Amino acid sequence: MHPHSLAAALGCSLLLTSALAGASDRFDTLQLNLEKTNALVLAQAQRASYPEYFRRAYARYPNLPAGSLEAIAYAETNWTHVRPDPAQDPRDLHMPRSFGVMGLYHGGGFADQIGDGARLIGRSARQVIDDPESNILAAAALLDRALAASQSDKRSRALAQPEDLAPVLARYAGYGAANGGIADYARQSFAYAVLQTLQRGVNEQGVQIKAQPLKLERAFDAGQLRKLRASTLLMNAGDDSVRVDDALARELAAPALNAPATDVGTKAMDFGEALWNPASSSNYSTASNAMSAVIMHTMEGSYAGSISWFQNPSAQVSAHYLIRKSDGQITQMVREYHQAWHAKNHNYYTVGIEHDGRAADAGNWSAAMVNASARLTKSICARRGVNCASAWSGPGYDTFHLVPDSVRVKGHGMLSGNENRYDPGKYFPWSNYYSLINGGGNPPNPPGKYWVDTFANATGYKWPSTLTPVGTLYQGTNYVYCKAWGEEVRSGTSYNHYWLKTDLDVGPAGAWVSAYYLSRWGNDEARDNNGVVIPDC
Repeated sequence: MHPHSLAAALGCSLLLTSALAGASDRFDTLQLNLEKTNALVLAQAQRASYPEYFRRAYARYPNLPAGSLEAIAYAETNWTHVRPDPAQDPRDLHMPRSFGVMGLYHGGGFADQIGDGARLIGRSARQVIDDPESNILAAAALLDRALAASQSDKRSRALAQPEDLAPVLARYAGYGAANGGIADYARQSFAYAVLQTLQRGVNEQGVQIKAQPLKLERAFDAGQLRKLRASTLLMNAGDDSVRVDDALARELAAPALNAPATDVGTKAMDFGEALWNPASSSNYSTASNAMSAVIMHTMEGSYAGSISWFQNPSAQVSAHYLIRKSDGQITQMVREYHQAWHAKNHNYYTVGIEHDGRAADAGNWSAAMVNASARLTKSICARRGVNCASAWSGPGYDTFHLVPDSVRVKGHGMLSGNENRYDPGKYFPWSNYYSLINGGGNPPNPPGKYWVDTFANATGYKWPSTLTPVGTLYQGTNYVYCKAWGEEVRSGTSYNHYWLKTDLDVGPAGAWVSAYYLSRWGNDEARDNNGVVIPDC
């Protein structure tokens, strides 16, 4: 963003916020959107220097594949310089603290990437924690070390193919010394997230990662990739194995018409969409769970890291479910009728859902993750008798905020005895979430409007072209009016000529965004969330 544009955006946003300051504290969608816009604009300003820091890191470590550092930063922190609260008791955390743009660990059960990286680049651990450039450089040194270790028998460390980075990323991940099938799966999940980011590319909120035509089939063998993409898995902690459960996958894909809902998935899991990956038996209780409330969390870290941590016997923490931000994949780690250790004195009656990412990140709540979470919660309400109609509907908070016990779907930071937490934070879309779990999917189309999900922020234009940008349509569920054929937008084999007329979140009404940003449809298609073809303008 141009500095003058950034200043203008900040000025307008702050003026609007001041104008609303005297309003009551009831939930107000406009207020939430303004606060989110402020946070995103500030985050974009903070990210402006990062591309130069990445460039310097590649100059110092020239064997690293282009885009690898940026993709790690996106997968781990969404390009946010993370500063955990040093006063928080480590026993209250749901995974080890990570720091900086690259989300580096500093011990606490995982590797000491901060200390190791600091030694490799000749700087102090405090510099690596506090200074974004030092943090990126330390990660580059660690990745280069992992590259050297994985290719020690070669004269040159340059990778023949970008897909060859997968084992290097698995070695870099920082999940400690644990080995075996499930630990390896967590590291492969990390590598998969980074390579998937490189494959798709990113251009949103000041984050720019060029898409690369890599093939994940080359990065992982057929068995590994099948597990990473599988809709159902069985992971057995007893014999440390991970395998695809074909029989269960077929059963869940075509359940008997007369089978009761409570039977679905009971052979391996409680929710049919979830992957089954059991937490260490040291991290939860087999005592009976009343299952009468659902609690929302953020991991304050990554999906793959949480899988690894809940498998660590010393973690003493777990949740029933984890949800991945990029695509909404759900992993179950504790059976619902057991007590996961996620909410202190409320474990005996609650089901805990951990969401990928961090509560303070305004850009964290992807449509894929929110929609998957809503499907899961709606299922729990139907199967376990939880009252979804009692769910909190807003606002969210960035401090502890106790709400009545009668609210049975709420955040971690709304529970007594959890005063040091505020997740899922003030940017969690409570009002939309309430509608999703009580209304059965997307809201009905207003007259002349069609609801669509977009997977990233879309730049708006005055005409169906890419000539002059006029604003932004934020990632999530939006409405459009109609479609028109225009300039092609392409990334690798993905392309779309259709453009959608809509009202931008930042910018004028009646602008145009490319249908390339639709979440669910392929090349040269433009349909709404119900599969209806959007009409021509």
